[in-house]
Amino acid sequence: MCENIQIPFNRKRNITMRYMIALAAMLSLHMLTAPAARADHDKPLRSIAVSGEAEVRVVPDQALISMTAENRGRSLVEAKAANDKAVSTFIAYATEKLGVDKKHIQTDFVSIEPVYRQCNYDDEMQGRCDPLQISYYNVRKGIQVRLTDLSKYETLVTGALSQGVSHINDIQFQTSELRKHRDTARSMAAKAAQEKAAAIAGTLGMKIAKPINVSENVYSIFHGVNAYGMRGGAGRLMMQNAVQAVPGGGEGAESFALGQINITANVQASFELE
Repeated sequence: MCENIQIPFNRKRNITMRYMIALAAMLSLHMLTAPAARADHDKPLRSIAVSGEAEVRVVPDQALISMTAENRGRSLVEAKAANDKAVSTFIAYATEKLGVDKKHIQTDFVSIEPVYRQCNYDDEMQGRCDPLQISYYNVRKGIQVRLTDLSKYETLVTGALSQGVSHINDIQFQTSELRKHRDTARSMAAKAAQEKAAAIAGTLGMKIAKPINVSENVYSIFHGVNAYGMRGGAGRLMMQNAVQAVPGGGEGAESFALGQINITANVQASFELE
């Protein structure tokens, strides 16, 4: 048979008091043994934040040329045959006469558009004109050429228009060493940021220590006008801290003033101050 055991009130109070005293002792011991460096850690960190920018100017060494062969015919078979001939004529011209590698020529899927007869309201209402009658078919096929020898640029573009191509849609001048030049611009921008931080800190009688955080942005813009009036590029967004010009492009490329690709890097960095 279970018996109820009652703890006297005074004993309960003694147990509670002992527990509170032990807890207070533990808290005091923890505060006394905390690292002294914590006080330093709570102090506000002195730092400086700067941005460094650099620009590498590169003469392009290749071009990506997009063009279209467009043909019309009263019958679909006629228009499609004319378009196929135009495309094959240009490809033969580019590969056999100019020596462009076939792997650098790519064609899109053919696009076919029926063009319907235009009727005025009275003729349509009186049955003299059928708006559902097809006047002709318009057949298009896109062609893209990567030209790695820019000395052949003018010959290719002018020759394309006489060898079946009807439109030059877009020309993008590029560099085959974009990654290399981006790394160079990034390194220059980081160095510019460090030098700027050191200069500002030195003026104020301080020195920079280790970096706290770093972020970067790299982009490239083509600046120039080619032989066909196609203008590339945009206005400069900001003043640069460092600029480097890299030669290139080949002898033939310079005859039509290629322009340059501006590869720009921006590095944002903050440093501790001693």
